Amino acid sequence: MDAPSLMFEHMLDPKKGWPSPTALDHDAMISANVTFVVPRGRVAHLNAEGEFEMGVDQTGMGIFLFPGQADFDVNNPGTTAGGLFMHQAIAPTGKISGLVAKGGYELESTEFDTDQSYTPGDLLTATADNTDITVGGVLTNVGTGAHGDVKQYVDPVCGIVSGGRHKNEHGVDVLRFWPEWLPGAYA
Repeated sequence: MDAPSLMFEHMLDPKKGWPSPTALDHDAMISANVTFVVPRGRVAHLNAEGEFEMGVDQTGMGIFLFPGQADFDVNNPGTTAGGLFMHQAIAPTGKISGLVAKGGYELESTEFDTDQSYTPGDLLTATADNTDITVGGVLTNVGTGAHGDVKQYVDPVCGIVSGGRHKNEHGVDVLRFWPEWLPGAYA
């Protein structure tokens, strides 16, 4: 497993509406089909076995991952290389928790296509790719629409831009959005 990333290098930050007794969340293991170490803030969906795969597919609900796969609260041996006790993981089984894309909250994520510009109201999707860390589960407003934009009920939608792209309080580029789920065209 890779070394953990810095605390704010990859992140999902609920800005409003979380935590709440009615918040929608889900936890699952990362599928063996995912060939890269999943960072915090990526978008996933559930496969037929109930495991996370990256991005949103046509009809699978988008889920925004809180911790990353290499984070200590998900995956660590509990001891140092010398065998001394370090600490026990909160979820030592490797399960990752995430916020469901139908929740009443506003989120910021570091995991978005930084080559694009974002305007409030833009629809967001996330590429379903389990092998390419540069696009798998990364938010984008690029879809199959006439101008390259995400088209509702054609592309799977997992969010709507609210505050857009900006530097957060830690000086890290983030994208602020509201989660929303609209399935894509069923193949």
